[in-house]
Amino acid sequence: MSLSSSETAVHVAPPRIAYMFLAHFDPKQGYKMEWASDPAAHDFAGLECKVLPSGVHEYEATSMYLAHEARGKLFYGCARFRQANLNPAGGLDRRLVKMYSLGILVEPLEGQYWTPHEFSAVGWEHLGALDQALGEFVRTGDLAAVQRAHRRLSGRDWLLDVPRPFADCQLDHPLRKLPATLSTVGPLLFPLFKAALLRKNILIFNHSSQGSAELVREPSPRGPAACAALAYVLALISVIPKTVRLDLPARGPGDSPAARCSRPLYTVGLQDMGSGLLAHHPGFIACTSDEILKYQTRMYDVAVMMPSSSLDTCLVHASEALARPIRATHNDYGMFLKVYRSLPQTSDGTQLSTGDDQSSIRTSSSDDKLRREPTWWLANATLPMSWREYIWLAFAWFASAGTTEREAGKINLDADTVPDGAPSSRDELLQLTSIVGHFHKLTKKWFYIIEEIIEETTGGPAADLASERVTLELTPQDMVDMELDPYSAQDLDFVREFVLTYWSTVIDDVEVGLGLHNFLC
Repeated sequence: MSLSSSETAVHVAPPRIAYMFLAHFDPKQGYKMEWASDPAAHDFAGLECKVLPSGVHEYEATSMYLAHEARGKLFYGCARFRQANLNPAGGLDRRLVKMYSLGILVEPLEGQYWTPHEFSAVGWEHLGALDQALGEFVRTGDLAAVQRAHRRLSGRDWLLDVPRPFADCQLDHPLRKLPATLSTVGPLLFPLFKAALLRKNILIFNHSSQGSAELVREPSPRGPAACAALAYVLALISVIPKTVRLDLPARGPGDSPAARCSRPLYTVGLQDMGSGLLAHHPGFIACTSDEILKYQTRMYDVAVMMPSSSLDTCLVHASEALARPIRATHNDYGMFLKVYRSLPQTSDGTQLSTGDDQSSIRTSSSDDKLRREPTWWLANATLPMSWREYIWLAFAWFASAGTTEREAGKINLDADTVPDGAPSSRDELLQLTSIVGHFHKLTKKWFYIIEEIIEETTGGPAADLASERVTLELTPQDMVDMELDPYSAQDLDFVREFVLTYWSTVIDDVEVGLGLHNFLC
């Protein structure tokens, strides 16, 4: 995983701009393309709807990421939105509220790039320049500022014309939104991670109405920028590392990019229902503020409902059971706390970019280890412990002289510390990258354990087996070794689907046996 939208953080220039445009929303005329770098490029039509999504009028300014199919390619991009209320104090004339978005599509990466490099190449390096040009246009109404920005950003010497310190530029990297993303979704990150690893279609819903008369200012934990960051993070953490060998003829061309990772499509809307964009990319992760799409349950497998206000919480639903939210297991909850505690700290000792002391697990003092987590993480987002686990833990406590394996894990979790001091911008990104690496290591562990069990069962690796398929038997200890919860029906369903997704050519069923020594399970 790189710190840039190209292959390295420093030595490769940002992606070249393929198309730049200025979109305007008029209360009477609706969406309008105010200016485009190539007015004759009809294959880029419809972008104005993506960069002016429902509900964006409630934001003073925000950013969003884009994906658009044209010319046989998938173009990624980004946009900056601003609005200006020209009404006198107390005025309510909607015609005097100007809403614009300045966006770009960048050239797709060419060559043998790792897939995450492709969906990271959204042009986030240019957001500062876009915001500056858009701000000048909104103030003056002069398109010259936009045209100058296009000439600079599309030229080879854009770094000379648009100077920006490295640290400031890195603030726009989508990975920097990871702390706020974790705070918003809480332990639900793990059910979402598992769904993405199964290549489920995930649709993130940003409520189009925040229920407030005041304009929302970024950073916001529930706006277009936050939703796009969540799509990016989920796609990134669910990547199957290159060191894992895949043999998936049933999914298409074997070890394909579609098998290796989910495809973030970022902002989508009603206009994409007939475009084929979603159908062309199975295993997509996208975000929308068009709530009517929630009822198009054939389009997606998992819905993420972002909080509608600061008093609301995130919810996750399966498309076939919208009335019954998905929650994390107790095991997920403990693993999430471990991940969250490893977030980098800023110069004042607080967690990076959370923006909410009530959502912070750590305090600014390295000596004070009290957790100040939101109560909903455990009360609303985590399943209660099953009676079987209660009984087993009580039994295991006596059998293990007062220390169960789970309690030992909890002790290790509580012992985790984060280095004191203020890390540099680059160090912060490296720490965030290590968190992504934690998920990749977990994924590798799952693949290696299942492959090893298949070899023990069949006498050879999965790739060398004949066409006859077998039933794979797992034990509760296998589940524990995979850092999954053998008491959770949710995790049992996951491991079955995981095996059948990636080994369907050799495995036709999965059974998790209890055994007499586990009769209390």
